[in-house]
Amino acid sequence: MAKIVIAGTADCPYYAKVELLADKLAKNLPGFQLHKIVRKPSDWKDWLQKTCKERGWVHSKSPLIWRELVDRGGKGVLIGGANDFQEYVFGYYGTESLVTSDDIKKVASENLQTKEEVDEEEKRFQNLSEPLQVCITNASSDTCYHMLHAIAKGDVFGEESEIAIRLYDTKDNMEYLEGVRMETVDLACPLLREVTITSNPHQAFSDCSAVILLDELEQGTEEAKSDWLKRNAEHFVHYAKIIDEIAKQGVKVIVAGNGPINFNAFMMIQYVTNVHRQNIVAVSRMVENHAKAILAERLKVNSAGVVDLLIWGNANGTVYTDVSKARVHNYDGAIWGPPFYCRSAVELVHDAKWLEKEFLELLQSRMETVQTALKRTPAFSQAAAVVSLLAHWWNGSPTGQVFSLGVCSEGWYDVPEGLVFSYPVTMSPKGYWNVVQDIELSDENKEKIQNIVKELLSEKYAIYPPPYVPTPTPPPEPTPPPTTPGGESKKDGEGSEAGEKTEDSDKDKETSETEGSTTATTDSDNDENKPILEKIVEDQVGEETADVPPSAGTPSEGKDGSEGKEEE
Repeated sequence: MAKIVIAGTADCPYYAKVELLADKLAKNLPGFQLHKIVRKPSDWKDWLQKTCKERGWVHSKSPLIWRELVDRGGKGVLIGGANDFQEYVFGYYGTESLVTSDDIKKVASENLQTKEEVDEEEKRFQNLSEPLQVCITNASSDTCYHMLHAIAKGDVFGEESEIAIRLYDTKDNMEYLEGVRMETVDLACPLLREVTITSNPHQAFSDCSAVILLDELEQGTEEAKSDWLKRNAEHFVHYAKIIDEIAKQGVKVIVAGNGPINFNAFMMIQYVTNVHRQNIVAVSRMVENHAKAILAERLKVNSAGVVDLLIWGNANGTVYTDVSKARVHNYDGAIWGPPFYCRSAVELVHDAKWLEKEFLELLQSRMETVQTALKRTPAFSQAAAVVSLLAHWWNGSPTGQVFSLGVCSEGWYDVPEGLVFSYPVTMSPKGYWNVVQDIELSDENKEKIQNIVKELLSEKYAIYPPPYVPTPTPPPEPTPPPTTPGGESKKDGEGSEAGEKTEDSDKDKETSETEGSTTATTDSDNDENKPILEKIVEDQVGEETADVPPSAGTPSEGKDGSEGKEEE
């Protein structure tokens, strides 16, 4: 069985004429099969040349009509243009077109409008099917390796979103990353569109909807903490500038790993303008999961049954672990209930001393204990913490549960605005997090939070030194009245004249001291909040200024009352 193929431009009146004739035949003849190819006028020439070259035909105008077998394909048999097709139809079927020229022009105009609308609709569908671009840095790490499957199969971004993963690392790790890429493709996940590897950060971050930063800069054995923080600042500020320039405006950036992640997220926020600062967060869920696991082992329940355990502070530094709001589900006790039934973790532990001492000691050493047992970094649990955080951030957290997240403070719980601090948060399905602001804290816990704030400020001051406040100069000691060589006071006139000179001298001295202190303050103000990223030599500007004493006035009297002698 054969079919007729009609190809032409959407605005061609001759194509419209043969199309109407072919539609008439297809409607009245059951065995007549028709296929149409409509092209935009701008695309027609290239398409026609390519088609004729492939099939060995010579044709130059619209429309192009041929006959081919339905089941066998092949190049087909060329019929020709509009006139050739009308002769073909009249010879085979004894019919012809009776449509007027005006009607044909109207049909051609409608065809063009319809073609534009169909193309626009197809474009919208293609945009909807564009995959989400997800970038993971330090992709040669084990943490990245363990999170790839969860991302590719839809556990993070949903079962309807196609994913394109970009693995970024240094050139030295490209060979290893090629193996990771091939293994990820071998997972055969339906939602995984592509996996690419690159050592170019601009290519890695371009048009990304989510960025996971796993970079870890190890501190040298003899490296000062301030120098280590400055290296981290330079590294992550470089990322921030690129992401701000070429990533999507709504990109979600997660700072993870074992480094100073609160500090790194803080530094990135200082250098972004297009990306909202709420979209750059630090992962504190790893510490939260450790604490839940320790409580679960104590109570002999699944760690997933421990909820609302809160981590405040500096994720990889000092934290305040709040178990006062923690709840436990599925506890094997005397009282049972439905899945939503829960009990207070503090009540079930029933050991305040254990919670205040041993629990915190176990939490502090948890990472080291696991690492010692594995003889490597516990990457599997780290990957799970990042993946679960991103899934909740993208799709919303479970209703009624509170989690911990390092976010940019807006002054909540007396934490200075701008610091990245781990707070209790909930997450909405629209992709927003919200700090829980109605938690009552005791004075002792408030003090713990302020101590953590001091730690975070000390890290901030490694890059942004605080303004220097000069030490006030003590007032000068009073000058004793001059005496004569014989030990007697001068005459009234002489004494009053010397006294006037002494007062003038004291005034000059006070004026000079005031000018000196003003100069010191101005110098320090010029250096206030000056970032130190490229030149570290300015760290001690305030201290050097403090070492220079303010200039003092010079007394007008000579030694031993010499001026008094001259007057005399």
